[in-house]
Amino acid sequence: MHKLYATNRQLELQAQNLRRQTLSELLCGADKSVRAERLQFYFDSIHLDASKQRLTEETLELLLEWALQCGVEKQRDDLFGGKALNTSENRAALHFSARWPINASAPQSIFGTVKFCAEQRQKMAHLVQQIHSGKWRGVTGEPITDIVHIGVGGSDLGPKLVSETLGDAGERRITSAHYVSTMDGSQLLPLMQTLNPATTLLVLASKSFSTVDTQFNVRTALAWLSEQLSISTEELRKHQVLGVSARPERMDAFGIPESHQLQFPETIGGRFSVWSAIGVSVALELGMETFETLLSGAHAMDQHFQKAPSAQNLPILLGIIGAWNTQFLKIPTHLVLPYDGRLNKLPPYLQQLEMESNGKTVRAGSSQASQVTCPIIWGDIGPNAQHAFYQLVHQGSHEVSADFIAVAKRTTNASCSVSEHLVAQTKLTLANCIAQSQLFALGDDAITGNLAATTDKGYRGNQPNTVIILETLDAWSLGALLALYEHKVFVQSILWGINPFDQPGVELGKKLSTSLYQVFSGNRTASEVFSGDLVDDSSTRLLVERVLLMARN
Repeated sequence: MHKLYATNRQLELQAQNLRRQTLSELLCGADKSVRAERLQFYFDSIHLDASKQRLTEETLELLLEWALQCGVEKQRDDLFGGKALNTSENRAALHFSARWPINASAPQSIFGTVKFCAEQRQKMAHLVQQIHSGKWRGVTGEPITDIVHIGVGGSDLGPKLVSETLGDAGERRITSAHYVSTMDGSQLLPLMQTLNPATTLLVLASKSFSTVDTQFNVRTALAWLSEQLSISTEELRKHQVLGVSARPERMDAFGIPESHQLQFPETIGGRFSVWSAIGVSVALELGMETFETLLSGAHAMDQHFQKAPSAQNLPILLGIIGAWNTQFLKIPTHLVLPYDGRLNKLPPYLQQLEMESNGKTVRAGSSQASQVTCPIIWGDIGPNAQHAFYQLVHQGSHEVSADFIAVAKRTTNASCSVSEHLVAQTKLTLANCIAQSQLFALGDDAITGNLAATTDKGYRGNQPNTVIILETLDAWSLGALLALYEHKVFVQSILWGINPFDQPGVELGKKLSTSLYQVFSGNRTASEVFSGDLVDDSSTRLLVERVLLMARN
């Protein structure tokens, strides 16, 4: 504990010194080439450039020492050893088991989970083959052509990100997948106007199989199918619903046949579940081979995280640098800026992954965290963000840190003339990515030469950023990238003493809404609810009364 305190104190002194030093001085000073070269890191086809971070080699050495003293290496081994690191629920966190190669041996401590996940993956492959071959038919006897994936949170964000990214990356779409998550039904309505109900399969993805958002959406979808096909919802559940959950008894009660059920273990959290049976819609849309390749890339990152020395370990480096920015440099927000339109769902995916995991102030032992923890995660596709919030980042009053993510080359099946133009667009996008990362760092000092005469100053600079470049964007590299961020989150949770595998803060708001729903449905009066279930604050009561009045008019 004394050593940990001493290292923290040294890092605080480093932060004080580096607040007085600009990134321009670090990047353009006497030792610029040596420093920049030593802050380049690699894993397979992924390149990570940390040279635009506000740190020195000494800082990085101290951060690595801090990680060691906090127990990152030990807890990493505990994670892969199946220890119960989710202390609030007294269970292990075994999401990596879902991407374990089927023919590879697993440690005895996680063998049962790996075996179960492999069996479910084989069952998934069988179901996917049935649909692709036309053997799975709807209640009227027609083959399935469209999938409506109904989920929310991790049961939606992960599969949707992978489907949209890889579908746009040139993978052949075998079956059309559509994603529905919003509880208001607005995503369902246009689908009900365009899809053929006789050839539509509902994929009901929910770990608990009781999430209200998902249950209401599936009821509406089943009502549509029943009305259009003149068949009972009970019969439809036997033929046109595929259930995915950790609670098979609830799928049974819902009326889904066991042969149309896929399971994943309770030890896999929702936001870590895309690798499990929750990813079935990815396999249905793009094929099992693509899904298996995604898992292979993630497993390769697992192996890197387990075996690479800390000083070359990408998840550890990304984690300690992010914690440095938040805890020691006091930077409250972090930008995710993919410079590839296929990754447009990455920012919201990482918002959930990071903020639901580490957005806590209560430590694993129930004590209060003594330092800031997870930053606010936000972002957008880089070229779009340049025309939205870069003005604030470059010339506003807020400090931010950022991850720029780019793809070096892109292959397409387009004609030669079209491909030539697409290659030019890729080069333009890369140029913008690297130029913006420089401007984030240097600010006014980036204005040189001919630009000096025509450019007004006022660019704040000194915004630390990491640049991650993928050689190509495919299933393997996407799997590795997502696993990299999963492990980064785990590393930071250890540094802050947080349990990243629960989410108690999401529950209370949903419970409070139950009483209000009863009021809006006419089952209870507002007076009843405010005299018992809810605090009678003047604002909430007025809003309820106004909604009731507007609904009646």
